[in-house]
Amino acid sequence: MTLNTIAQHVKHAATTTRGKIAGGAALLMGSAAAHAQTTGAESAFSEVQAAGADMAGYAWPVVASITAALIGIKLFKKFANRAS
Repeated sequence: MTLNTIAQHVKHAATTTRGKIAGGAALLMGSAAAHAQTTGAESAFSEVQAAGADMAGYAWPVVASITAALIGIKLFKKFANRAS
């Protein structure tokens, strides 16, 4: 079969009533599949976002303690140099 005859068969199938029904059903199924994939992606993204928020919550006490330690070391050095 040549490309031209395939195109003619597709055109004939699409213009008949059965072809229109089949095409509509295919579009409906494709739309449903795309929606299902979008919903899965959204739920996966929300799970990743929640995990990231939890990890950030665990990191803040560590960041605060490191910052406090660095400030304490600087102040100790400053007062130690003034005392001697």
